[in-house]
Parts: sequence; C-alpha cells; structure tokens
Amino acid sequence: MQVPPLNEKDLKELLKQPIVAKIATASAKGDIRISPIWFGDEGGSFLMSTFEDSGLVRNLKRNPKCSLLVDSLEWPYIGVHYWGKATIEGPENDAQAIGRLFAKYFSGDVQRATEYGGQLIGWGKRVFVRFRPERSTSWDFRH
Repeated sequence: MQVPPLNEKDLKELLKQPIVAKIATASAKGDIRISPIWFGDEGGSFLMSTFEDSGLVRNLKRNPKCSLLVDSLEWPYIGVHYWGKATIEGPENDAQAIGRLFAKYFSGDVQRATEYGGQLIGWGKRVFVRFRPERSTSWDFRH
C-alpha cells in the first residue's frame, strides 16, 4: 500500500504556509548537506535567500543538483519532496525583495520582513537561490 499524494489544492495551501523547508546539496567530497531555509513558491520555481558565503551556495555553484523538502510538523503529516536544480541569482543585498519573499513568515507584514532582510544584510552579503523542480513526490497521511 502507498500513502496517497496531496491533491493540487492542498499542495498549493501547504506551499503558502510559513514552513521552514529543507534543501539538500552535495559537497565537493560528496557529503550531503541539509540546510533549513525560508522559501517562496513562484509557480513553477521556488525562491530563497541566503548568505553568499554559505555552504549551500558553495555546493550549488559546484553542483546545481539538489532536492527541496516542504512538510508539515504535526500529525497527520503532509508534504512534498522535489528534485531538481538551483541557480544563484541577484539582485544582491536587496532588502525590499527579501522582505517580499519573507513576508509570509511575518504574518504578511512586508515592512517587518524588509527590516529583517536589512538586518541579515548587515551580517553578510545576501543572494537569491532559485530552485527549479524536475520531479516530485507528495504524501497525505490525513486519508
């Protein structure tokens, strides 16, 4: 028996939630690194923001193949696992763009999210990561 997949409506609702996703990349030695990250669903791709000198960015520059997991934290579990490739994008250090991306994690408050983006920029150069899924699998333990 197989766990039923999420239907399209429930998948879209899941991706709107302020969930910390996990992105998995491979190091130069082949070790797998799993990084927690905030994300935005852009209808066909996912956008994230992180520090330019992070292990995530170093790994993606070397090997763009990665996977992204978005799942609920409470029973009954639902989620989706994507496999694909990611690229590093600009604009760099754009607090407004980071604010729009992170707003869902601040209850929709773009101003607070933008202020937080500015704080992050103060800690180090920020870049965007765009993940483009090539395949996926989902699950819905509610049924």
